[in-house]
Amino acid sequence: MTTALIDGDILLYECGFAGEYKDEETGEKAPKNFEDVKEILDQRILEICEAVEATERPLIFLTGDERLLKSVNKERSRRGEEALPWKPNFRFEVAKSRPYKERTSTKPYHYHNLRAYLRSRYKVRIAWGMEADDLLSIHQVLSGCGQDTVICSRDKDLRIVPGLHYGWECGLQAEFGPELVDELGYLNEPTKSGLKGVGLKFFYAQMIMGDGTDTIPGLPGGGKALAYKSLKDCGSEEELYETTAELYRKKIGDSWADYFQEQASLLWMVQQLDEEGNPILYVPPVHRQVP
Repeated sequence: MTTALIDGDILLYECGFAGEYKDEETGEKAPKNFEDVKEILDQRILEICEAVEATERPLIFLTGDERLLKSVNKERSRRGEEALPWKPNFRFEVAKSRPYKERTSTKPYHYHNLRAYLRSRYKVRIAWGMEADDLLSIHQVLSGCGQDTVICSRDKDLRIVPGLHYGWECGLQAEFGPELVDELGYLNEPTKSGLKGVGLKFFYAQMIMGDGTDTIPGLPGGGKALAYKSLKDCGSEEELYETTAELYRKKIGDSWADYFQEQASLLWMVQQLDEEGNPILYVPPVHRQVP
């Protein structure tokens, strides 16, 4: 039995923008009929499930915001349930060197309509206090990172998580997988378009490169060439950590450890929650307790 774990955040933007067209008279964007946009969304989900040979209903993951929380709490109130508190994404508090996701993004016209439709038609999981990516990661890890679940997303960041992965083709982004990612992973030789990889090797490569999309600076002066050269031959997480940490020590100096932890907590896909349901952030291998 295989379940597709689908990144709903990406679907809302992709299908939402596909539901707009340029008006020939005004030259401005105009929305298509919502019935047509719903069909675009349903078709994309169907294609994803077919590509990964899913046998179960898909699970759609969304990042919660305050508008969605109001809607959820209205539903909970009608059922006599206690209201959920608002929890902002933990990364906004973690980011000290530079504000996290320091950018504005325009939502497509039917964004909120599509989100409501997803919740009414599909099995949806909402991430509170973190991102849909984190909740996808947690579900994959809880499943055992085997063949029972497939993370379906075009977001490269999720590919640090062990288990099956699939990314559908869209625009200039080529199809990825389905591919079974092991814990250590690999790095491809860098090209003009960047450095691609999976598993822990790609996580530590991001520690060196940073992530401009999410305004995560990474190692000052680091880049794809340095990341690939430094990490490609590492054979364990301990070696990956020590290699990356040494680069931070040399570049940052005495305060390297705090800065290293900040970058790691921003880039790490949460894989566990504590007893109170809060995300467990990245812990360096040298500080982990041995059971």
